[in-house]
Amino acid sequence: MLTATLTSPEATETFAHLLARSLAPPALVTLRGELGTGKTTLVRDALRALGVDRVVASPSFTLAQSYEGAGGLRLHHLDLYRLGPGSDAALFAWDDYLDGSAITFVEWPEAGAAELPPADVEVVLGHRTLRSRFLELRAAPEVEGRLATAMTAAGIGDIVLIPGESAGASPASPPTGASSMAGPASPTTASASPTTAPAAALPADQRTAT
Repeated sequence: MLTATLTSPEATETFAHLLARSLAPPALVTLRGELGTGKTTLVRDALRALGVDRVVASPSFTLAQSYEGAGGLRLHHLDLYRLGPGSDAALFAWDDYLDGSAITFVEWPEAGAAELPPADVEVVLGHRTLRSRFLELRAAPEVEGRLATAMTAAGIGDIVLIPGESAGASPASPPTGASSMAGPASPTTASASPTTAPAAALPADQRTAT
């Protein structure tokens, strides 16, 4: 597991771009957290980084939106906040969005827990201050390591790698602050684990406003 502090909307945007660079189809990315923590904004920034050049609208009412990224990459964005449990979830067209040739982002995955496969990347966001967010991420260890190195190079702080908690494990409740995210006894900071070459931080002219 990787934890970090996203100190501003700009830091969240940078993280979204770095996350996007780490993804390749097929991939399922789930996003959890309280209302207003920036899940939709993070997905929007990631989709733009993946080559979507049209308006990225929130699928809160439609439940799903599909896009085409760079090189014809198939991308899906699901928001399950309004998906009812039971028969509503069972009847949803999961196969349309979870095929083997797409990257799919799912907000509020709890509503589809009985239907969704294990996520490749699990993101949890929590409020820290009005502008900053606490990030918890679970993925394969090599993905976590690459992201930690790239995030450090991009100036994102308070990065901690906690071994042994990868994607697919039962995540803790969405954080509401740093105090709720105490980890195992032996976390390591990203600077202590330079196992991969750092990815370049985004140039300023490639970053979009949030």
